[in-house]
Amino acid sequence: MRLTSAIRKPHAAAAAALLLTTLAGCGVTTTDAIDAGQPATGAKKKGITNTHEVRLYFMTPTGIASSGRDAADKVGAEDAIALLLKGTNSAEQARGFYSDLPKLNGEVHVTTGTMRVGIQLPYNVLRLSLVARSQLVCTAASAEVPRGRAVQDVKVELSGGNYVVSDLVCDNNNAFPAAQVPTKAAVSTP
Repeated sequence: MRLTSAIRKPHAAAAAALLLTTLAGCGVTTTDAIDAGQPATGAKKKGITNTHEVRLYFMTPTGIASSGRDAADKVGAEDAIALLLKGTNSAEQARGFYSDLPKLNGEVHVTTGTMRVGIQLPYNVLRLSLVARSQLVCTAASAEVPRGRAVQDVKVELSGGNYVVSDLVCDNNNAFPAAQVPTKAAVSTP
């Protein structure tokens, strides 16, 4: 064993020296931070305790993204949808966020159940853009996902204008119909 470790140490030192020499010879130097893309989202602020966060989904120049807002208490789907319908705040606008939801004339009703959310709109849901559907579905699902479960586990139903779009799930900030889980066919014994 001693012989093996004695052999490895010189190789490791030589490899490190070669790497440093190669990097120095290539002109690799330290740089300052470079502004590129959207700022990071989702991280809690250091030093703040007993705060909750609600995730609202908006459109950005690069696609749908979530925006975290601090809340004094846990925010459920009904309150999250109400905040979403009010639109972006000044900080979100400065980051390029905007809403694709139409102005709704009338009340929006949100109901929740175990791993389910229903959103009834005063608007024909078939006329909603895919972005607007995703904003509603992902915001509602994020607010109702239980601890230890994934946001994709919450199913959302959108209704309005005598139409219903059922079993939508949020996946990668977009709403999709939930996949049907195949069931085993009943096997009869002869």
